[in-house]
Amino acid sequence: MNFYENIEAERERIQRCISKYGHTSDHNLDWYSDSIIEVEAEPVFVEFDDGTGLLTHRDSDKWRIWSDPLSQESDMADRIGEFAVGVFKDEKIKEVWCDDVSDKIYPELKKNQSLKLNDPYYHLFWPVLDMAKYNPALPGGHFKETRNAKNKFYREHKLDVVKTSDLSKENLLKIVDDWFKEVSKKQKEDVYDLRYRLLIKNNFRGFTTARVLVADGKPVGFNAGYEVVNRPGRFAGVIGIHDYSIKDLGTILWLEDLGWIKNSGYKELDMQGNEYEWELKQKTQFGAVIERKTDTFSITSL
Repeated sequence: MNFYENIEAERERIQRCISKYGHTSDHNLDWYSDSIIEVEAEPVFVEFDDGTGLLTHRDSDKWRIWSDPLSQESDMADRIGEFAVGVFKDEKIKEVWCDDVSDKIYPELKKNQSLKLNDPYYHLFWPVLDMAKYNPALPGGHFKETRNAKNKFYREHKLDVVKTSDLSKENLLKIVDDWFKEVSKKQKEDVYDLRYRLLIKNNFRGFTTARVLVADGKPVGFNAGYEVVNRPGRFAGVIGIHDYSIKDLGTILWLEDLGWIKNSGYKELDMQGNEYEWELKQKTQFGAVIERKTDTFSITSL
């Protein structure tokens, strides 16, 4: 294995691997690079002798694997196993986390007697929407509540949509600040905001689009995403956050994103993974179908 810490210097190498083996909506070099959890963590690309790879984040006493290995499906468990055995030779490393990897990987890794796997921490389910099924008019009784919320919002507020590049980074960071405060009140789990701050700092590099919703002259939320590697016509709706300052703002953010994606001609939307039934219901109501399941779990040294 070779470890490449200078992501910028190795951009061509990493992108070549992603272009060959990438298959999930998280296989995006820039989103991966920005998505560190802790300030002291850093992205490290791991390349195997056969040209396959892992997108990882290294901390002082642990490593995190970002999405599936960049390899054939049949080799994924072996790549993670080889990596874990290798990094545990460093006595400072206590854990290797596999974040949102295919649910086919865990059972295969369990067969590896040189690894100690802990039970999955959580599972995510990933809906994909056939955009031909989405009608922006939201007809029928099923969408009555959503239509009413949309109509009321537009009656009471003036909404503009602008590019993130049209606003200052301070404006965008203010949205993240307010989002973080509100979400931290609502959920017990850790709230990861660093990735959004780095995304703004790096001008949404690697994203096909990044748009801000401005309500009554105030930036209140933004949507951003990109095309899924090796899936022509599929868009990944990766980012959608808002500051909770207006009732039903989350619904309006969703509808703006769906409208932009449909008008841009994409055939499918990867709506990103969710753990809870109520979150999935918000997405499957539009006709999305659960395409895959992922696990997040840790491996500890023996």
